[in-house]
Amino acid sequence: MTSADDLGLPLLSEGKVRRLYRLPEQPGRLLMVATDRISAYDHILSPDIPDKGKVLTGISLWWFGQLADVVENHLVSTDVPEAVAGRAMVVEELEMFPVECVVRGYLTGSGWAEYQKTRSVCGIELPGGLKDGSRLPEPIFTPATKAEYGEHDENIDFDTLVGIVGADVAAELRRLSLAIYAKAEQIARDRGIILADTKVEFGRRADGTIVLGDEVLTPDSSRFWDARDWHPGGKNPSFDKQFVRDWLTFGSGWDSKSEEKPPVLPDSVVAATRKRYLEAWSMLTGIADPLAGTDAEEQPPVGETAEQQAVEATEAPADAAGDVAAEADVAEAAAAPADVAPETAQVSSRPEPTIDPAGEPEPTAELESAAEPEPTSTIEESTETGDGPDKIGAMARVVVEVMPKPEILDPQGKAITGALGRLGHDGLTVRQGKRFEITGEGVAERLDEIRAIAEEMLANTVIESFDVRVEG
Repeated sequence: MTSADDLGLPLLSEGKVRRLYRLPEQPGRLLMVATDRISAYDHILSPDIPDKGKVLTGISLWWFGQLADVVENHLVSTDVPEAVAGRAMVVEELEMFPVECVVRGYLTGSGWAEYQKTRSVCGIELPGGLKDGSRLPEPIFTPATKAEYGEHDENIDFDTLVGIVGADVAAELRRLSLAIYAKAEQIARDRGIILADTKVEFGRRADGTIVLGDEVLTPDSSRFWDARDWHPGGKNPSFDKQFVRDWLTFGSGWDSKSEEKPPVLPDSVVAATRKRYLEAWSMLTGIADPLAGTDAEEQPPVGETAEQQAVEATEAPADAAGDVAAEADVAEAAAAPADVAPETAQVSSRPEPTIDPAGEPEPTAELESAAEPEPTSTIEESTETGDGPDKIGAMARVVVEVMPKPEILDPQGKAITGALGRLGHDGLTVRQGKRFEITGEGVAERLDEIRAIAEEMLANTVIESFDVRVEG
C-alpha cells in the first residue's frame, strides 16, 4: 500500500482505514483510498490484511450499481493513479452529516446488549423472547453519533438525531437508510447471505440533495452471516474482522482494557481474515475470484482446481463428507462453531430450476418461510447385517443431510457443475450441502426429536431443506 506521500496529493484527512486526498485539478472532487489496514478495539493492528482495501472498494462499487434506483451516491469515476488502482475512487466532496445511519434487521451486537437491559434498541421497543441473532419483526433505524478517532460511537434515539440534523433531514436519512437495507437484504438473501445490520453515511450537495457517501455494505460497515449457519441463540460467524476480534479476545492473551498495544497478528489469522473478506465479495457478486474477475461458474474456490473438485466429488464414497469444500485454513476451521459439519456434494441429473427472485416470498421471523412448504424428510431402514459386530457398529446411525433450496445461489455447486461440463459430463447439476451423522442406542426411535433439531439448529428453512434417514 502506498504511503500518504507517494501520490503527491494534499492529504485532507486520514481515518483507521481510509485516506482522503484533494485533487487540485478537479475542484469539488476527492480521491478516496482504502488501505489494507484493519482495526479492532480502537487500535490499528499489524500487519495489514492483503487486498482488504481492494475488497472494500470492489464491494462498494458493486453495491453502488445495485442501489442506483434507490439513492444517488458520491462516486464520480474509478480513473485513479496507478499506485492505488483497484482500491480507490474519485468522489464528490460533500457536506457529510455527523451521524452514522444504522439499520438492524437482526438483533445482535450492541443492539442485543441494550435489548437485554431495556427490551428496546435506541428507544424502539421490541417483542420479548428474542435471542442473540433473532430476526426482527421488521428492520429498525438506530442512528449513532460519529466519534473521534479512539472514541466509541454512541447509539442515539430518533429525537436526538432530529436535534442534530433537523426534522426533515432526519426523516429523509431514516427513509433512505431503510430503503437501502430492504433492497440489499433481499439481494444478499438471494445469494445465501444474511445482512444482519449495516451502517451507511450520507452527505449533502450544495443544492441540498442528500447523497450516499463513504463505503457501502462492506464487511467493515455491515454484518454478513452465511445463511446456512445462522441460528438464533448460537454463534453466527461474520464475514468480517470478527475473526480478528475473537483471536485478540480468546487466543492472544491480550487485555483489550489495558494500556498495552495489541500483539502482532499471526500469519494464520491474517490469512483467515483475508479469506473471509474475499468470500463475502465472491458470494455477493457470484464471482469466484473477484480479484481476477473470473465468473463463479468457470473458476473454482481458491486452493483447488475445478477439475480436482469434480474428480473428488464423483470418486469419493457417499459418506466421505468434506472432500469438496473442506476449509483449507486451520485457524478458521478451529474457530468454526461445533455444529457446523463438513460439506458434501450431491449430483443430480435434473436441470436446476430457475425462479424469478421478484416472486420469492419474504421470510418470516426466525427459521420459517411464510410461503415455503415445510421441509420434508424420508426414512430409509438399512437391511445390512454383519457377523458379530461390536457394540458401536450395531448402533443405528441417523443421517441428516441439509441442502440449499434450488433457488438459492450456490457458488461452490456451480463451480463443480462447470467443471463437470468441461470434463464432458453434460446435463449434470451439483448442489452442495452438509451431512451430519448421529449415533447412539435407540437413536432410530428418536427421529421426531432429530427432525426438530434439524429444523431448529441445522437447517435454515428460509434457504435450506433437510432429509433425515436411518442408515444402520
